Amino acid sequence: MDKIFKKKILHRAKYRGIKELDIIFERFIKRFGNTLTKSELIELEYLLDMPDNELLDIIFQNNNIPENLNNKIIKKLMFICNAKQL
Repeated sequence: MDKIFKKKILHRAKYRGIKELDIIFERFIKRFGNTLTKSELIELEYLLDMPDNELLDIIFQNNNIPENLNNKIIKKLMFICNAKQL
């Protein structure tokens, strides 16, 4: 796996601009960052391209996930949010 690509994606995840997402992604990276596959990093990159508010809505309204976003990364992000860590 391309280490530069992984480093770039994880850096982008840490600095979203909305504090709530910064906290969610910080915990996500601590929990899953070392084990992400290349396909999961690509899924994460796709999510990072989304507007912050839209991404927050999807993470917290887990019953309305668009089919194209229903992937391992979204499930892991929802797990982080539902783990009562926030």
